[in-house]
Formats: sequence, structure tokens, C-alpha cells
Amino acid sequence: MFIDWPYRLALVVIAGCQLSISRRYMKRTGAGATQLKGRAEGVLLTVALGVSYVAYSLAVLVYLLNPSWMAWSSLSLPLGVRWVGAALMALGAALHIWGMHHLGKNLTITIATRDGHTLTTTGPFAWVRHPLYVGGMVESLGVCLLVENVAVAIFALAFWAFVAWRTPLEEARLVETLGPEYGDYMARVGRFFPRGLLRRG
Repeated sequence: MFIDWPYRLALVVIAGCQLSISRRYMKRTGAGATQLKGRAEGVLLTVALGVSYVAYSLAVLVYLLNPSWMAWSSLSLPLGVRWVGAALMALGAALHIWGMHHLGKNLTITIATRDGHTLTTTGPFAWVRHPLYVGGMVESLGVCLLVENVAVAIFALAFWAFVAWRTPLEEARLVETLGPEYGDYMARVGRFFPRGLLRRG
């Protein structure tokens, strides 16, 4: 059996770098305080998001501690595909951080908006309305390929499906806060894909 330590090391290094940088942005902008403003998405969706994210995180953690504990749901992917997963993970993490940088003080961790919230259209926001989500999705895809595990993939898919379900609620809140300015932005820029790739975002 091929030793998994190179993939586990890649996972730890990429995730560690992203978490370290993300925490700095969160602390600098006070994004964590927005969690206290309530969960406008409702209890059921909040619980679904939380449970799916915890399940995904725990499955990845268990793999990191001992891959044999996740052998019951493992796949057998070519080594090259797993390294493609590492590259996608790094790419997704970079896009996520790039988006956080451009959001600045508008950064929140719920769909709540801030006092004085402004529209961000620079950097990746010129291409898609939710680059942090796109980055997270790409990163999760990379993780799933890197750890070659079905359970991890199912939990990741569930979490991002719930995020996609919540996104229209978030955009409705932004329209309430920013008015026609955000409506015009929605008409110009795709939600998860650039307008040139899909007609509707």
C-alpha cells in the first residue's frame, strides 16, 4: 500500500497557510462579530450548514490522523490525479484569500451585512459575485481528490449545496442594503461563473 504521508503533508501545508492568512483578515476586519447579529437564513439551514461542515472537517481530520480509519470509503485514484487535487486546493485557497483581501471591512461570516456596507467590484468580484464561495468549492474539490475518499466528497458536496441554497437569501439581503446598485451588479456579473461561461449566474 502506498504511503499517504506526501498527500497528508500537502493537505496540512496548504490548509495551514490558508487558515493562518484567513484568520488575520478575520481579526483585522472584525468579521467574527457579525456572527452575533443573528442567522437570517433560519434555524434549519443554519443547522444543515453546521452539521455538513463539521462532518466534512472531521472526515478530513480523521484521514490526516490515520488514513486507514477512512479506508471503508476510500477510492483508488492515479497518483497524478491526487497531485492535481493538491494544485486545485492551493488554487481555491488563493482565490478565497484574494476575495477576502478585496472585501476588506465588508467581510462577514453570515449573510448579515455591516453598517456602512459597500459594494465590492474589484479583484475577483469583477468576474463573479461570490469568489470566496467559488474558491472554497475549488479547494474542496482539490481536497476530495487529494484524500481520494467518497465520504469526504459527500460531506463536501452537501455543505456546498446548502451554501448555494443560502446564496439567494444573502443576495436578497444585499439588495435590501445596497439597493439598485447591487441589482445592477447582479445583472452584469455571474453568481458563481463569469457571464461569458454561462448565460445565467
